[in-house]
Amino acid sequence: MEINATSVKTEQALLVLNNLLVAQETGDLEKFSACFKQDSETINIGTDIDEFWVGWKPFYTYMSKMIETRKGLTINAKNTNVSISANGDVAWYSQLIDTCIETKGDPFRLEGFRHTGVMLKINNQWKIIQSHMSIGYEPEEE
Repeated sequence: MEINATSVKTEQALLVLNNLLVAQETGDLEKFSACFKQDSETINIGTDIDEFWVGWKPFYTYMSKMIETRKGLTINAKNTNVSISANGDVAWYSQLIDTCIETKGDPFRLEGFRHTGVMLKINNQWKIIQSHMSIGYEPEEE
């Protein structure tokens, strides 16, 4: 089977997303951190209105507490899509996540949690530079 450069890069980007989920399931903060570019320009957006972090440090502070309390919970990804730029140094992704989350102290099971983002190839490794989590909203019928 012939593997072209695009598919290899896509597989490498998919591995980062898989590592991100495994790290959260197992409570592995080092593995979690390795998925991200760790600087002041990294942007992460959560589902709550106050969950908007510019820079690695504030996001890591928040996520490290969450990962420690969620350790051992199952996280499943589905419908994952990764695209790579023509020059091969930028990737963008989308996926649906099924997991247990806690918001404002209340745990609940969430299916179809949306996770999108952008990765940058740095020193031949993909790093997430922007991520966004959202929950689909179904308006009530009138």
